[in-house]
Amino acid sequence: MLRILIYEMNWNKAIMKALSRLRESDRMGGGAAGSGLPVIYLASAALCILLCALSGNAVFTVTVLAVLLIRAAMLPLGQLRLIIRTLIMPVIFTLIIMLPAVFLGSPGTMLTVTMKVAEAVLVLSLMGTKVSFQRMTEAFRQMHCPGIFVLVLDLTLRFLVILGRYSGALLEAVTMRSVGKVNWRDSGAGGILGTTFLKSTQMARGTEEAMRMRGFDGEYPGLSKERFSLKDGAVLSADAVLVFFFVYTQTAG
Repeated sequence: MLRILIYEMNWNKAIMKALSRLRESDRMGGGAAGSGLPVIYLASAALCILLCALSGNAVFTVTVLAVLLIRAAMLPLGQLRLIIRTLIMPVIFTLIIMLPAVFLGSPGTMLTVTMKVAEAVLVLSLMGTKVSFQRMTEAFRQMHCPGIFVLVLDLTLRFLVILGRYSGALLEAVTMRSVGKVNWRDSGAGGILGTTFLKSTQMARGTEEAMRMRGFDGEYPGLSKERFSLKDGAVLSADAVLVFFFVYTQTAG
């Protein structure tokens, strides 16, 4: 029982950490008025990640990573700490996954893949300082993504948080009422999963009815009245330089 209780506490702690990071990211900069059009930041981040993934020249990879690190170092201390915490685990996980390449005689492969993963995480983290999660859904809609995709993106995270808290409370209640040694067959995990599934079905039905009553027809109209600004022009100029540098390094290599 003690082992199950410890596992449940760690699980709840992980959920709360993920939720707090999301809220902290939104509070520390994403979504401020006048910060630029979110669709431009989203397209720029996708372009940078794509070029880094396609690059076969180490000069391009190292240069982009250095520029991203310099940009991250210019952020306020709170945002910098958040980015560092977000970056550590993916880099460590990539190093562990690519460790066999060292013993197979390709240590450069491990370093290259790790740098590209770090670049992708840094790009997304830096974009999170400019674009909040709420504005991100608007950016996808401006890119003419299907309405069902935007709807799933907008609701999934909120439902995961709510259902995570609900299942965590159920598991805690079952654990506290268990006496003696409890294994996975007697822990009530099946009942918790079933109850969580029924709860999710009820929440989905209630959300659908509420959206129908409010006249939701599957379309996400653009509510933002922001216009193209100098910041957006600077971002597009940086994208042009990035593309030119990518072509130059690939042809020169």
